[in-house]
Amino acid sequence: MIKQVKIFLQYLDRDQQGSYFVEMALVVIGVALTVFAAAQSLASEGIAQTYSNIEGKLKDATVPDIP
Repeated sequence: MIKQVKIFLQYLDRDQQGSYFVEMALVVIGVALTVFAAAQSLASEGIAQTYSNIEGKLKDATVPDIP
């Protein structure tokens, strides 16, 4: 029984067929989480505040008369 388990574990150690797929899946998940976190941060802190600042400056701007 122990010999069979040892042979099975050696087979699993040599079998690398699915490792590339798992590695790429982990990379995709990491990139997706990073993009999601960046989008959340920009939406709550960066873009909304910048848009409000631009809107305020445009309301105060005067348009010159064109002769």
